[in-house]
Amino acid sequence: MKLFRKSWPLVLLALLFSFSIAFPRAGGAGGHSSSHSSHSSGGGGFGGGGFGGGGGGGFGGFGFGGIILVIIVVLIFYYLKKKGLIKVDSDDDSDAASQTAAEADLSVLGEGFDKAAFIEKVSIAFLGIQEAWTNKNLGKVRRWISDGVYQRFNAQFTMMNLLEQVNTLSNINIKRIQIVSAEKEGKYSVITAQVSFTMDDNFISKKHPEMNEQYDGDTATEYWTFIKKSDAAGKDLYKTNSCPKCGNQINEDGGEVSKCESCATVTYLGDYDWVLCEITQAEDYNNRSYALRSGDAQLAPLYNEDIDFSAQLMEDKASNAVMQYFESVATRDFKYMKRFTNDTLAASLEQDIKNQKPFIFNRLFLNEVDLISCTLANDHYFLNFNIFYSAMKLEPSASGLKKIDNEVVRQTINLTLCRKAGILPKSKLWSFECPSCGAPYGDTTNTTCQYCSAKINSGDNDWVMTDLRQS
Repeated sequence: MKLFRKSWPLVLLALLFSFSIAFPRAGGAGGHSSSHSSHSSGGGGFGGGGFGGGGGGGFGGFGFGGIILVIIVVLIFYYLKKKGLIKVDSDDDSDAASQTAAEADLSVLGEGFDKAAFIEKVSIAFLGIQEAWTNKNLGKVRRWISDGVYQRFNAQFTMMNLLEQVNTLSNINIKRIQIVSAEKEGKYSVITAQVSFTMDDNFISKKHPEMNEQYDGDTATEYWTFIKKSDAAGKDLYKTNSCPKCGNQINEDGGEVSKCESCATVTYLGDYDWVLCEITQAEDYNNRSYALRSGDAQLAPLYNEDIDFSAQLMEDKASNAVMQYFESVATRDFKYMKRFTNDTLAASLEQDIKNQKPFIFNRLFLNEVDLISCTLANDHYFLNFNIFYSAMKLEPSASGLKKIDNEVVRQTINLTLCRKAGILPKSKLWSFECPSCGAPYGDTTNTTCQYCSAKINSGDNDWVMTDLRQS
């Protein structure tokens, strides 16, 4: 968001003339910039006229109404500053502060942490994700991205396919990669890297050319979060496509699950290498809400009960669940959400969706997913999440597409995951394996295991979604 960091006084002047706020444009998000600071058609000017009107100049020509307008603009400025949309500090000062904090925090990772090797993996991940996004194919990156990240991209690909839309990214230049936080969470280490870059970013739809957008020389900063077990085996998932356990090649067409066909090892659980589990835009990272972590007393029973429990990974599950829900909304195919939703909520959501007019998401991305509370009731844990997302809804019609939203709108969902206390799922992932017996699903639309007859979508066996409400 360098535009606002260095030119906020000009933004205020523009407000005086236009009486409107030009928020950053939003793109598809996830693997590429969702905020654009340069547009191919050129930036907007300040329009005609001057500060003082016809002749007086200065504030003299304003009168009482002008003074009121200045007050309004100042209030808007402080509102935007509070929301993190305007930064008045310089890039150099901000970078220096984050660099000092990052270096101090690296000690929690132990003496064996190789900073240069990690930075290289972030670079490989960043460039790999841009290619995967452009091609709408996650095969080459699946082995080191989490379920939640996979589902974010997969859901967006579904929406883009409905619009016959592609988003080509080119002329990518990584300007800086900098570690801004490092922490231990239970048995896991979590690192966030700040990635600053430039690229050309073009949305193209042959069927709906009115939705086309082009951004050349787009400049942005994103925050990429990685997780792995602190005692991980130390394998490399980024420079090789070999199974980290048996060494055989992993199928790049693995779909939802990157599993070795020879030894059934799942690669992206943090057992072997750093796994990408979050991509956050700068404006969201700098305005993060409160989230529970390992030091919070509410989570202590879960950490004591399950040595593999992680708040970060639970937020990843919540991301997965809500994106599956969005796919069901847009496609009206309810198989996406049923495996992760208990029967009562699934029936309610299905009826709600059927009662709505059909619509498609143009631009859909998660801004922030925060675990905000944990309660134990009736021998079940309930984890509550605030999910902030941005989207633009379009209504299909015989003549094309009709905008339900005139712009990308930020919205909030409250989501609850539930699991019975004292049980450990047989499956370590949320895809295609029975959490009771570990057998693979024969039919992914079923909610009952064909081998042991256990309910797949029950909190008695694994975490499932039991509540979802739009704020």
